[in-house]
Amino acid sequence: MLRRFIPCPLLVAALWMSSCGPTPAPDTRPAAEAAIRELDNEWSATAARNDLDGTLAFYAGDAVLLPPNAPIAKDPKAIRESWTGLLGPHTAVSWKATKVEVAKSGELGYLYGTYQLKIDDPKGGPAIQDTGKILEVWKKQADGRWKCIVDTYNSDIPVSPAPEAKK
Repeated sequence: MLRRFIPCPLLVAALWMSSCGPTPAPDTRPAAEAAIRELDNEWSATAARNDLDGTLAFYAGDAVLLPPNAPIAKDPKAIRESWTGLLGPHTAVSWKATKVEVAKSGELGYLYGTYQLKIDDPKGGPAIQDTGKILEVWKKQADGRWKCIVDTYNSDIPVSPAPEAKK
């Protein structure tokens, strides 16, 4: 009869020990995704005001920019040069995130979306109008703030065909 009751205390001990394990951390991804979306909206509004320094403030110190048809901008100086060529009094730029997702770890996130760009010719010529896609990778910094670490964009406008070779 004693053998019949031995498994019961072992079972109770096992259940008790399994319930004392670490509690899973709360899922903070929805809040992080909302924070990145809000930061990206602020970033777009800052660029729309042609605020170069404000626009650059959204990048981490080690960020890279992958502009179309140009080398990778691997440092703050190169990123500044790229944006300097884009922003100006005759430029209207904006973008909107379509999807934002954060890793389960809560340290990295990304978004993709669309942009619109219009550059007026100051001499009255036709404006340049472009639409395209964006992709940004965001990283939570040591101070808890989110910063963009990888940024790229490319146009929806088809590339002009290469001229035919002369025979």
